[in-house]
Amino acid sequence: MRIHFVGIGGIGMSSIALHEFLSGTDVYGSNIEENERTKYLREMGIDIFIGHSERNWKDPDFLVRTPAVSRSNPEVFRALREKVPVLERIDFLREIVSGKEQFAVTGTDGKTTTTAMLAHALKYLERNPTVFLGGIHSSLEHGNYRKGSGVFVYELDESDGKFSSFSPNYAIITNARGDHIEKYDWDLRKYKKAFEMFAKSVKEVLVTFAEDELTGKLGMISFGLKHGTYTIEKREQKAWYQEVLIRKNGKRYGRLVLKVPGLHNALNALAVFSLLDFLGYDLEAVSSALEDFEGVKRRFNVTYADEDRRIFVIDDYAHTPQEVENLLKTTKEIFKSEEITVIFQPHRYTRLMREDGNFARSLREADHVIVTEVFGAYENERRISAKMIHESLVEIGKDSSFVPNKEDVLKKLEVIPSTVYLFVGAGDIIEVSKRFKMKLSNLKKFS
Repeated sequence: MRIHFVGIGGIGMSSIALHEFLSGTDVYGSNIEENERTKYLREMGIDIFIGHSERNWKDPDFLVRTPAVSRSNPEVFRALREKVPVLERIDFLREIVSGKEQFAVTGTDGKTTTTAMLAHALKYLERNPTVFLGGIHSSLEHGNYRKGSGVFVYELDESDGKFSSFSPNYAIITNARGDHIEKYDWDLRKYKKAFEMFAKSVKEVLVTFAEDELTGKLGMISFGLKHGTYTIEKREQKAWYQEVLIRKNGKRYGRLVLKVPGLHNALNALAVFSLLDFLGYDLEAVSSALEDFEGVKRRFNVTYADEDRRIFVIDDYAHTPQEVENLLKTTKEIFKSEEITVIFQPHRYTRLMREDGNFARSLREADHVIVTEVFGAYENERRISAKMIHESLVEIGKDSSFVPNKEDVLKKLEVIPSTVYLFVGAGDIIEVSKRFKMKLSNLKKFS
């Protein structure tokens, strides 16, 4: 069996390619550009073409593509012409997990961290999970993938209605805020219906966020800040960790000490705690597993810390307004009154159109904001610009700069003294962050 993966360097595709490769399948693929994942896959022994061409061809039995890769892609076009079956990534994942004991996590915000927490806990509880993650986590042998012999744990993308065709044994819906609603004909009813269909397909236990308007009532059990089966009685952020007191059905029930900061991470942990406690796992073991959890890469990832000069650089993948707002609240909790500069790269033109003024509102707690142009992620819509975020911030009196070319960000940062520099977005803004850290390190070396 030979499989051709188009877009093999994507975080979701690379995990599936690794699964097949480590299961003995002949795997190869292509990607629009070199990245960390393509380099890793090549080191593992997988052949990868950079760029897309009909010549990237080894007579596969079938081809797997991401939704971002259209049917007009030359490799997909050749497969269709030669009657080679073409599957979307999500359809192939459904085939892989079919018949297995499955734990799934879906929703708009927090699903990668929640999936990583769940996988980490199940590994700690000796369930030996096979894991497909939409991010990089240090506890997984291959970053975004782990091959096990027990249960299957996977992050389920809700960006189109296909997620509702999965039938996991157990699932968590973190929330549903209408991200990707353009894939549902801009119809909130269709979007909500997809989650309702998914809820019905869960075989045993579904956990939902009680305070979510669209999905809160779909679960057998729920979690929340003030409402739900499991709630947060008290939460205290202490420097780089937090303590969380938990109630179950209104009565004090447990306590977590988490290495990951912020209310959003307390709720992510509570979702996992709720499911595993309900399933009868030992309470102390579940708590210990969650307390042992380290954050996912690019989720409040402190990559540079100079305590003497009080300069910190943090990378974060936040790309929805709620995630950006959560990030800033967490940063304020830890750094109190110190100055915060956000370098924000919006991700996808469709998201920018859909969210309109929401990004400006989510950034309002920053002291300084630098907005770069949109990272398109295969989208070519050029009628709108990230400048609209900058203009909205200026209207509400914020110190904002629009620097369309991210290569010019470093020069702008020279005139913005700050304690915390947050590089935010799901695109390639991390490359600017790396250069900024190098510059800070060199300045310290010669000071």
